[in-house]
Amino acid sequence: MISLRKNTILQVVLVVFAISHAQSLWAAKTIGTFSAQQSCSAYVSKNKQTNPDNAQVLAGKSYDTIEVNQPDHPSWYRVIVPTANPKERWVSANCGQAQVTEEEPDDKKSCSIAGQADSYVLALSWQPAFCETKPDKPECQISDPQVYQARHFALHGLWPNKQKCGTQYGFCGEIKGQKQNFCDYPELPLNPNSKTALAEVMPSVTAGSCLERHEWHKHGTCQANPINDYFDLSVDLTRQFNDSGMAYFMNRRIGQEVRTEDFLNRVAAVLGASARERIKLNCNQLGMLVEIQLSLNADLIRGADLENLIVNAPAQGKSSCGETFRVDRIGQ
Repeated sequence: MISLRKNTILQVVLVVFAISHAQSLWAAKTIGTFSAQQSCSAYVSKNKQTNPDNAQVLAGKSYDTIEVNQPDHPSWYRVIVPTANPKERWVSANCGQAQVTEEEPDDKKSCSIAGQADSYVLALSWQPAFCETKPDKPECQISDPQVYQARHFALHGLWPNKQKCGTQYGFCGEIKGQKQNFCDYPELPLNPNSKTALAEVMPSVTAGSCLERHEWHKHGTCQANPINDYFDLSVDLTRQFNDSGMAYFMNRRIGQEVRTEDFLNRVAAVLGASARERIKLNCNQLGMLVEIQLSLNADLIRGADLENLIVNAPAQGKSSCGETFRVDRIGQ
């Protein structure tokens, strides 16, 4: 009888926990306005209360509402603060009054709202092989075997993902579609130090093909970090992958055939066993490794350890490489 009672109590506790946990994760897209009755902090993350630019909603002003944290009696509203970066911010319900007119009807719109990433992909290119199929790119005119991209993986991009959107999560800023010429995107306000660091790992920055503009407007605008922090983080993760021993592995095999299994074994040895299921290898029609895509969890902050980011990340899809691939040499 006592054991039965304990089990009943435990079941009740678990149900209550499950309900409260589900409510903490619940959120709904909305259309409406939030009228601030006092000046309050506007958070990028309401749970962590992060506010990198000390943004506030101001007393007497109204803000567009895009999300609430729970269906009945919301305690937090997600609003658009035009002067903040990113503009999408959480503000406490105690700060004012909201008039929510309807729930957001268009699922497609939710795939262009910033700050909803549930994972990331770090995409790194083996530039010599990339240039085999894109020889007209300005960065592909570089043939110096001493440059960074000749012996290291180069940064393609850091992509926030939202599972329900598949590959459609993007363009969360003012620009809502891809430009055919990447240099048609607005120039990015990168500080000199960030731009110099980015230019080392992303050769298009120096070459002038403007890949960094595309990566920011399509992907960077969908995450919470300011522009310089986003690219600093991208640079750091690129260097971590190369410095883990993967650049050395590739250097020793330039111009040679490599067993895909040997590459995966090395990744697992230096970045943990879980990395095998979280890395995707893409090869071109010539059998050359062109790009790797590494799945990362959503806890992305500056200084985060790459190995730890991989552990709880979603598994990647099937690689396009066969049992072997070739490591291309720059300029050939």
